[in-house]
Amino acid sequence: MDVLLLRHGKAERPSIRVPSDYQRPLTAIGRKEVERVGRAIRRMGINPDVLATSPLVRAAQTAGIVSGYVGAEAVEWDELKPETDPRDTIDMVEAAGADTILLVGHEPHMSSMISQMISDGSAVVSLKKGGLACVRVPALGPGRLRYVLTPRQLVMIS
Repeated sequence: MDVLLLRHGKAERPSIRVPSDYQRPLTAIGRKEVERVGRAIRRMGINPDVLATSPLVRAAQTAGIVSGYVGAEAVEWDELKPETDPRDTIDMVEAAGADTILLVGHEPHMSSMISQMISDGSAVVSLKKGGLACVRVPALGPGRLRYVLTPRQLVMIS
């Protein structure tokens, strides 16, 4: 199984207008960047069987944009909320039974999941906003980190 992890695009900062972290939307720059990321994902030939997103607004908006490029409708998973134990999210991924799954979420949750999938949790990986990683998870044993791409690299691909 290939597990692709996409960090949401650039979001508004908390403010009086948007006081809740859960409600922060993407910025205009964030939306444009995610459009380019979506084009890159399509160009890379990624066609996920499942596209799952955190219910937080900025992640759901990111998934909504990307869904138009990958032909999969986004579904919300509470297990992708930033405060969720990464092992619970990994259990959900395994239960999905997909060959290719694209997850849209937050840091440090995404990096922690990658670390859990490829090591005993000691690996250090970090995703920039709009960054994409891929872990190939065999039926048995630890996963293998195939790549970590920055938004700049994804723009070059698009």
